[in-house]
Amino acid sequence: MDPPGFARLAFQRVPEGKSVKNRVHLDLEAEEPERAAEEALSLGAARVGGLVTDEQGAFQVMRDPEGNEFCFVTG
Repeated sequence: MDPPGFARLAFQRVPEGKSVKNRVHLDLEAEEPERAAEEALSLGAARVGGLVTDEQGAFQVMRDPEGNEFCFVTG
């Protein structure tokens, strides 16, 4: 990904599968985490628990089709 005005973010495939923890965990800012989660679900992701809301905002933990976790978070 190379969005204008932001740092480039690249992913590289490796032959090994995930064995324990993620090597990288992304927190992706989303104005509406629930809407972002629904779109991710349509692309093959899965929810991990429900939407969590606290004094800092809200976040939804997700898992990609290979089991790597990431979160949609409010700013």
